[in-house]
Amino acid sequence: MNTYSILIVDDEPNNFDVIQSLLPEESYQLHYAISGEQAIASLEKFDPDVILLDVMMPGLNGMEVCKQIKAMSKWQAVPIVMVTALSSKEDLARCLAAGADDFVNKPVNGTELRARVSSMLRIKKQHDRIQSFSKLQRHNIHSLANNLNEIRLDLAAEFSREFDIPLNVILETNEHLTKNVEQLSPAAILHIVGQNNRSTLQLRKLMEKFWFYLQLVVEKPESNYGDASIPKSIVKQSLMNRFKGLALPKNIICEIDDAQLAVNSNHFQWVCNELIEYILSNANPNSRTRIYGEVIDDVFHFSLSNYLRDGADISMIQMTKSIQVNSSTYEERELQIGLKIVKKLVNNYDGVFLLSSPDEEETTVYLTLPLVPKRLPIAGSQLKAPMVSVER
Repeated sequence: MNTYSILIVDDEPNNFDVIQSLLPEESYQLHYAISGEQAIASLEKFDPDVILLDVMMPGLNGMEVCKQIKAMSKWQAVPIVMVTALSSKEDLARCLAAGADDFVNKPVNGTELRARVSSMLRIKKQHDRIQSFSKLQRHNIHSLANNLNEIRLDLAAEFSREFDIPLNVILETNEHLTKNVEQLSPAAILHIVGQNNRSTLQLRKLMEKFWFYLQLVVEKPESNYGDASIPKSIVKQSLMNRFKGLALPKNIICEIDDAQLAVNSNHFQWVCNELIEYILSNANPNSRTRIYGEVIDDVFHFSLSNYLRDGADISMIQMTKSIQVNSSTYEERELQIGLKIVKKLVNNYDGVFLLSSPDEEETTVYLTLPLVPKRLPIAGSQLKAPMVSVER
């Protein structure tokens, strides 16, 4: 499947065939231009993700073409890799001044070319993601303005810092790989690729949290009583997902009252997923995990807790908790962000959210959520719950 569009600009047709033989057809769709003028005229047609640009060409040379493309707002984010036989520092400096993003020396080395193109594509994708956030902001400017202080000072700022961690890992390892790819052993390259894959998965999970958080901030959700959350079935689904459909471990006790919550079912599913992940991540082999839901005074009380089994070695438990508290892994920070999103969601439904300190003997998360009023019919009802207020 041809995913990425690459424009190759070179006045020598033989060079087209060389580059085509070095880049895998299943990953890239290659387009050709035999002059700088033709390259500029074909930008709209080919919509390139990366441009491989020869420096020495008749008419418009590569540096002039690079300047003109970078002067166009629509195309200035497209990475340009200069393919050149020039090697002096002065020549390379002129290429940089023209706006070039990287270089490949002639004769072209296949490993180097593929590494440069992959690196430029990652930069392009990162820019495109930022642009998508920018479009979202423009489309929701009125709603965002109403929540500006929260976005600036609350979780949004924390997301910005957390995105930097895996991004920096990816960029640094890619730079190391690009500079040393010919000297690295296959095992070292696989290790680097594995590290980047883990960082990419972290980014994906964090991105999902970020989008969910934006929805809570920007939208004013309505909850239809006819589509009420059924906590018993949703908790069961979350546990099945967490354990990949296997039998529930014996140290997990789940007791949930039948109830119908005046809460969007996707919202409660998110609450369950995040809280189950948090409480199980803080569990240890000597503890039991209890998931409990009870209706008291027309309010649903939901709690998840870890507590010591009878006969457990308390000194060992304390040591384990000390290690957990003192560690600062990316996964633990991600769990904390998930808890903050849950707290905001619960607040949006006028509920209560409490969390015990993880260094206490029992770790507990407790919250309350509203029930569908008993006087209203449930099945087929078109009545809607009151508008959920967005936290200011």
